[in-house]
Amino acid sequence: MRKSAIFKILIIIVAAAFVLASCLSKPVNSKPGRIIVENVRQPIKPRLIKIEDEYPHFDYSISMPAVEKTEGRSRDVVFYRDGGAIYGRITVPKGHGPFKTIIIVNGLYAPLGRYSDKAEHYAEHGFAVIEFLCQNGTPPDSGDDPEWLGNFIVDQILDLYAVIDSCSYFSEIDTSNIYVYGHSMGGMVASYAGTFRQEDIKGLILVDPSFYAADIMWFENEKLITTDIYPLFKTCKIPVVIFTGTEGSFGEDPEYFKPALAAFPDVQFIVIEGATHGMNGVEGEHLVDLSVEVIASWG
Repeated sequence: MRKSAIFKILIIIVAAAFVLASCLSKPVNSKPGRIIVENVRQPIKPRLIKIEDEYPHFDYSISMPAVEKTEGRSRDVVFYRDGGAIYGRITVPKGHGPFKTIIIVNGLYAPLGRYSDKAEHYAEHGFAVIEFLCQNGTPPDSGDDPEWLGNFIVDQILDLYAVIDSCSYFSEIDTSNIYVYGHSMGGMVASYAGTFRQEDIKGLILVDPSFYAADIMWFENEKLITTDIYPLFKTCKIPVVIFTGTEGSFGEDPEYFKPALAAFPDVQFIVIEGATHGMNGVEGEHLVDLSVEVIASWG
């Protein structure tokens, strides 16, 4: 073989080795867009949420919920808003989702689990249910209405927002069919949130809602949300049902709900005979059954 031919072969071998070395030294998956599998039990980097519309503008962040695995249909979950923990529970029906979902907003200082019997009953009707305890849901020694009731309600609205936004993490939840159940002071929180986020909430189930709160709400720093609630409710186009009872509830005052019934454009009003403000026992089961019928009528 001639020297020139041998020299050409050596040049080719050296070039190939150089190219191979450069390929091996290139970082793997250096391009953006690679898939990263996160540990579902650990919060991830917060995702900033901005709600900007004709309604109040709130900035807050959420993180991936931490979920406890259990044998039954209910499991504990921790939601996160602005780094703070929101303790909750998810109950799902038998079968395969995604399911229509009801998010329950507690009455003032009601503990987590206060509505678990209703969650189980809703699950028997085929609904997934989320219960949660707001970050400010622990009662003070007095147990009275909080001193800064306006700020208190805003914080609860944002916790509810965080739970709604976190529904996208759960395959069992049909995010296009989310309903909010608000009891007592939670009914006020649900009314604000349902009006502010009509694109994300299909309907409101208001159980003896504490509309009196608007008369005593005030804010430590600034007027974040209006206390003139009835003109606000006139802009709420999603369907609403208000439940009350005849014993120890706001329903004992025939005039109490008239302004709300005149304000909400699409509202039903149901009085349950013998029901108290807590809507417990047989009356509570009846409430669940009736609300399921109402939701079905909404289509």
